[in-house]
Amino acid sequence: MKNLIKLFCGSVAVAFAGQAFSATEWTLNTGSVAGSNTAVSATASGWANTGSGASADVQTLQNQPAGTNLQLYAGGLGINNLNGCAVASGGCDVGDLPSTAPEHAIDNNQRYEMVLLSFSQSVKLTNAKFGWTGTSNYSGGDSDYTIMAYTGSGAPTLTGKKWSDLAATNSGWTNIGNYSDAITGVNNAINSGNVYSSYWLIGAYNPLADPTGGAVTGGVGGNDYLKLAAVTGCVSGTSGCTLASPNSVPEPDSSVLFGVAFLAMLSLRKRRQG
Repeated sequence: MKNLIKLFCGSVAVAFAGQAFSATEWTLNTGSVAGSNTAVSATASGWANTGSGASADVQTLQNQPAGTNLQLYAGGLGINNLNGCAVASGGCDVGDLPSTAPEHAIDNNQRYEMVLLSFSQSVKLTNAKFGWTGTSNYSGGDSDYTIMAYTGSGAPTLTGKKWSDLAATNSGWTNIGNYSDAITGVNNAINSGNVYSSYWLIGAYNPLADPTGGAVTGGVGGNDYLKLAAVTGCVSGTSGCTLASPNSVPEPDSSVLFGVAFLAMLSLRKRRQG
C-alpha cells in the first residue's frame, strides 16, 4: 500500500511540476499580441527614426501605425520603409518601395526599426522567433538583432526621443543583448540575465540605442532584416520558466499522468488480490 501511495503522489507531483514551470508563447499580430496566457494582454507598436546613412540619428522616433507601416506578413511582423517612394519627393528613398522585399522587414537600412511590446504585467522573455530573416531570404542581407527592456519607473515614452537617448544611463532602458544570425522558425534564446519588464524593444541590430557600444559577437556586418513571429517567456510571480528545445518531446499532459497513476494502482491492486 505504501508503494501505491508513493507512485500516485509521484505522478501528481510530476504533473503539477510540468504545469508550474511551463512558459507562454505570444504570437504577434498588428497592434495586438495573442498568447496562451490570456490573463496577460499585450500590444505591439512599431518605431523608427529617419535620416540618410545607416548610422544616422538625426531625427526623433516616429510611431509606425499598425496596419499601415507595422504590418503582419507571412513571416511575422515587419515595418514598411518609412522613407520609401516610387519617385523623388522630399528626400525619400527612390525605388525602395515601402512594402517590397526587403524594405517591408524590420531592418536597419538607412533607419533603425524596432517593435515595442507592451505587456499588462511584467514578463521575463526567454526566446524570440523570427519567421523571415535576411540571411536566408535576401541576398547580401544579415539577421543580427537587438533586444532592450525598460527597467525604469512608470511607463516609457518614445515620442520625441532619439535612439541615442535610450542609451543614456538615466533613460531607464537596459540593453538585454545584441545577437547575431537569428535562426528562422525556431526559438532563439535571449535574456540570459533573466530580466523582467512590461516593455520590450526587439528590432534589427541597433548600436545607437546601446549604452555598451553596440558590439555584436559573431556578427557578419551589413544591413539586417527580420520579421518577428513570436516571443516566449513567463509572467512575474510564477514559480519558474522553461522552454523545450525545438526537437524535444513535449511534456505529457497532466491528465495523462493521472491516468498512468490510476492504471498503476489498479494493476497493483489486482496483483494483491490474485
